[in-house]
Amino acid sequence: MSTGDRHLHLAAITSFSASPHTIGQWRLPRSYKGFDFRRLDYWEHLARTLERGRFDMLFFADAYSLHEAYGGTTDAAIRYAVQYPRMDPFTLVPALARATRHLGFGVTASTTFLPPYWVARHFASLDHVTEGRIGWNIVTSYSDAEARQFGLDSIPDHDTRYDRADEYVDLCRALWASWEPDALVFDQEAGIFADPAKVHRLDHDGQWFRCQGPLHVPPGPQGRPLLIQAGSSPRGIEFCARHAEVHFALPGSVDDLDAVAAHRQALDEALVAAGRDPSEVKVLWGLTPILGRTDDEALAYRQEILDHATVEGALVQLSGHLNVDLSTWPLDRPLEELEASGVRGFVTSRFQPGETLRQLARRIGTGVGAHVVGSPATVADRLEALAEAGRGDGFMFVTTTLPGSVEDLVELLVPELQRRGRFRTAYEGTTLRDRFGVAGQH
Repeated sequence: MSTGDRHLHLAAITSFSASPHTIGQWRLPRSYKGFDFRRLDYWEHLARTLERGRFDMLFFADAYSLHEAYGGTTDAAIRYAVQYPRMDPFTLVPALARATRHLGFGVTASTTFLPPYWVARHFASLDHVTEGRIGWNIVTSYSDAEARQFGLDSIPDHDTRYDRADEYVDLCRALWASWEPDALVFDQEAGIFADPAKVHRLDHDGQWFRCQGPLHVPPGPQGRPLLIQAGSSPRGIEFCARHAEVHFALPGSVDDLDAVAAHRQALDEALVAAGRDPSEVKVLWGLTPILGRTDDEALAYRQEILDHATVEGALVQLSGHLNVDLSTWPLDRPLEELEASGVRGFVTSRFQPGETLRQLARRIGTGVGAHVVGSPATVADRLEALAEAGRGDGFMFVTTTLPGSVEDLVELLVPELQRRGRFRTAYEGTTLRDRFGVAGQH
């Protein structure tokens, strides 16, 4: 079956902050509209809007530090609200699960800083609280600033972080499996709550971690959270092939269809090498859609976003992602010359050949995902072309103005995709795994 015959999966990515991805988002005319990002009613409105649009998931990106790589100071990050302040998304999920019945939630947790037992226990508990609608976005983190907040002098090197993460995820999966599915008897008459023969001790003593089980949480509706991963470096793709069930990938451009096809091919080859069928992992392409009722209206919205952003604010964000100080770089120097120790896949996938730092900053100002701007028909055409070329299963939409851009997705784009037969008109299944068709264990 070709991608043209399938319904797409749709998710929206944000973070618990004033300007999650778009520089100056907090200043835009269609942002908040009477809401306060610190208040629960704002997030409930977003979740209910996405559920009205039959979205699969609200996805919370997260990191634990304030960007300080640019100029060696946090001043610009604070001044322009560059992914700061950023609050804990775990606190939102139980309330949002109560405000909705079908929408899933992806939450980021780092394998570099958080204890494996804490993460396993937290996600197992949320699986119960959300009635099976929780996913874990597995990250290894990237910045020295984050490391210092957790008592380390610097972040471990890129491949070491992934080596630790392999053991970390294996340990979490062992903890989730320490209860057999039918271990919870709950026989009030016989006085037997759980069968101890089906709750297994775990004594993990590995290269990186030591942990004694079993987990304190019985299996939830999904057995374990949906496992999501976004690394795009060769080592990140190898990690994805071993563990992930949903892969989030950022194309450099919606027009570079050969690049998205190559990325999907590399992932498929890694999955085969890991002994898995490529169909086991769903790929969501990350895009920043800027919608209007007409192409001209969408272009006007994009210009409005650019007018409220700053090049310096974009460089603060990019410096933090790459773990390098771009304040010393000439704005018109080609990015091919840049070597960074931070997010390697981000370096190779985000800039376009011949692009300068100034040009990239202008694009970053309207969201980190590749931009697709236009009417619902224009945007839907580009989505279908990208899904076909990259054999993608759907899209992770980076928002520009909230709640405005989410309302545009639901009120403008979703009806167009439904008209084309590319998106559901009703939810099917009950869990997030059901929604993505990855209910089986591997």
